[in-house]
Amino acid sequence: MGDADIFEKDGLGDSIAELQKVLGGIETDSGIEQEQFEMKKETSVRVTADRHEGWLYLARPEEGKQYTKEEILALLESHGIKAGLIMSNILAMIKKGVYERSIKVALYKDCKNGQNGYYEYFIDFESMNNKKPKVKEDGSVDYSSVNVLVGVAKDQKICTYHPAVEGEAGFLVDGTPIIPPKVGDLPMMKGRGFRFNPETNEYFSEMDGKLDFTDKYEMQIKGVYELKGDVTQLNSRIEFNGDIEINGNVESGTVIRCTRSVTISGVVEATEIYAGGDIVLKRGIQGSNKAKVVCNGSVYADFIEHTMVKAKGDVHSNTILNSEVLADGKVNLTGKRGTVVGGYVHGRKGISCVNLGNSVEVKTVAHVGLETKDYLKNQEIMKKDASIRERLQEILERMTFIASQKKIRPITKQEIDELNALNAEKSKLVEDLKFNRKEELLINEIVEESRGAEIRVEDHVYKGAIIAVDASRMPILADTRYMVYKNENGIIEGSVIVMN
Repeated sequence: MGDADIFEKDGLGDSIAELQKVLGGIETDSGIEQEQFEMKKETSVRVTADRHEGWLYLARPEEGKQYTKEEILALLESHGIKAGLIMSNILAMIKKGVYERSIKVALYKDCKNGQNGYYEYFIDFESMNNKKPKVKEDGSVDYSSVNVLVGVAKDQKICTYHPAVEGEAGFLVDGTPIIPPKVGDLPMMKGRGFRFNPETNEYFSEMDGKLDFTDKYEMQIKGVYELKGDVTQLNSRIEFNGDIEINGNVESGTVIRCTRSVTISGVVEATEIYAGGDIVLKRGIQGSNKAKVVCNGSVYADFIEHTMVKAKGDVHSNTILNSEVLADGKVNLTGKRGTVVGGYVHGRKGISCVNLGNSVEVKTVAHVGLETKDYLKNQEIMKKDASIRERLQEILERMTFIASQKKIRPITKQEIDELNALNAEKSKLVEDLKFNRKEELLINEIVEESRGAEIRVEDHVYKGAIIAVDASRMPILADTRYMVYKNENGIIEGSVIVMN
């Protein structure tokens, strides 16, 4: 209901109760707010103590007279009301003769606060520090669900900066301005490993790596993830696109994966480590027959005990004890001990150690050259190749025979169908031959890499050790020293190292 509707209803002839119902209370339908009814003789203006509101009381004028807009505005200004005028209420009072009522005619306007500049991040910080293990349905705790790292990928958006937005000033009814709090911009992000787009205020990673905040407004993206402490069941799974460096120990039951190298300064227990590059275990690994160390590069370890190691490169260690070690390159045991005791150690290109086996005759197998599985695969490839070629020769002869009959007689439908079937089989066999050729080239590379591989023992070769070169095996029946073993025409030949 608008102002006109309210005042046209019954005018001021209504009872006081009806007027209070129409005009009284807070924010009536007309938008006019009035104070409790109080009859006064003189026009008056009241400003609240906080200067948030101005109220006008109009005494009834002499018969035939009416207040003017200019008159009321001058009156209000003379009482210090200069801003926030509610003109609709003032005009309604004049037009409809609202007298002997205190009506709100001015209202302050509060300031509108601005917004400080801020960074909006698109990184899952919660996942980056997830130290809450998952509770299984049976009530046990699954510590493998814990993650301490979520790396950032190249070109990933890290954050957007939103510049400061100024606020809007307000005012009191006496015109005093209400100033909003000052806002400010934050410093630009400093650091390295990211780029900034000034048009969109966005920051992007320039590499796969780990995001570190060295200061509130300084971040670094490194290709290396550094963990300054131990890896325990509380942070038992680490996966990273880049290098990993751990400055503490690694407890049992952990899993570490990365696309490049892993370096661990402390002792490693029964854990699984997978790396796209090298693995460096500065204080070795005690695997309890549960650990796996697998990489596309080389493995360097102070000692390797009760662990399965598989490397496409070399394996370097001081001691290998009761472990399965497989290296596509060489296995080198260095230092004063340089010992292999127990288990199976394979170095495709060779093994070099100080001592092989021990005095209690623990079974220790040292193998170089072509492994049995590779030898069998080579034989299988050769056999399959011969079979394919034999069948292709049969197909060629049969197709040639059928084609030759054209000179003598028309070829029958049965012969045409046979030709089609033979041609389809030929195409498949040719593809099989190409694939077999690739396999043959790969195994030939392995054969060449293993050619001339030798086992070199700088000191003791103990009884109980087994020397294996390619497909040949030779048990050591008595202790000996300073030996080199290699394949000579299918037979393992041992010779004494010439001391300089």
